[in-house]
Amino acid sequence: MNEDGPSDERDVHRVQHDLTGPQSLSTTVTVAVADVAGVEPSDIPEQLYDVIDPEALDRLFKPRDDGVARRGGRLSFSLYGHHVTIRGDGTITVQPGLARIKQLGGNLLVVGAVPDSVIDAASVPLLGEMAHDRTRLFALHDRSIATARSRLAMANGMGSNAHVVDYHTGARSVSTESTMSDTLTVERVDGDIEEFRSTIVETIDKLDESHGGFAPAELRFCFDTLRPLVENHDDAEVDAFLGPICERIKDVAGMAHYVLPIERDSPQVTAIAHKFDAIIELRAGESGPEQRWYLRETNHTTEWFDL
Repeated sequence: MNEDGPSDERDVHRVQHDLTGPQSLSTTVTVAVADVAGVEPSDIPEQLYDVIDPEALDRLFKPRDDGVARRGGRLSFSLYGHHVTIRGDGTITVQPGLARIKQLGGNLLVVGAVPDSVIDAASVPLLGEMAHDRTRLFALHDRSIATARSRLAMANGMGSNAHVVDYHTGARSVSTESTMSDTLTVERVDGDIEEFRSTIVETIDKLDESHGGFAPAELRFCFDTLRPLVENHDDAEVDAFLGPICERIKDVAGMAHYVLPIERDSPQVTAIAHKFDAIIELRAGESGPEQRWYLRETNHTTEWFDL
């Protein structure tokens, strides 16, 4: 996956529709989305009429009977995994759903029964590259601090802006963990999962306050792994744990990914999928690690593509 820095003008495709011309507005929209998606308009399985009435759309923005343009007004909807906005002056903007998540932040669930090396390949880009000023926070559930240290090193993210909340249900290897965490800010939690959740939320609050508020996607959060949580607690307990964390990430416009290394069609994934803006499914493909994204807001699934 390519670097997912803050969205800029390159992520937004703009076209100007001639409201007095012969081509319908609905046709211009379909062609614009197809151009961004890199497909033929006829290849888009979710046609415009499945989302909105094309004739009503054309009438909504056509000039008044006296010929005066309708300068005000705006309409937004989703088509083929893209966010479309139409303004009264005929300006159409098309933004891929992936780019929108990268711009505004969100909560992503990373799934797939794959080796740690494949999870690393997916996780590192989501932490953001060194060229951008990021604050990185790991929440480790029965995982070695070496997991965070390794990924942060691959993302060139070690330093004062790297933080770890470390939770273990069993005994720790103190000597090993201390040597691994010497360059990280680590807070260890030894209570129950409610204390773990509270510590994560409080840490996000403190970091947000210390930065005077985060820019969109400036905070990068990784939770590794959800597996002991979903295997040892019922759905209500899992929901109560994830809810406040996901909400706080949204509040600070952070980008968070939560690792759950089991198959996407498992009951555990199905039970929590509604909490997330997208699900990233991983597999070890013939030519290397691959991913595909399920975008909940636009109800769109990408093709498999390389990590």
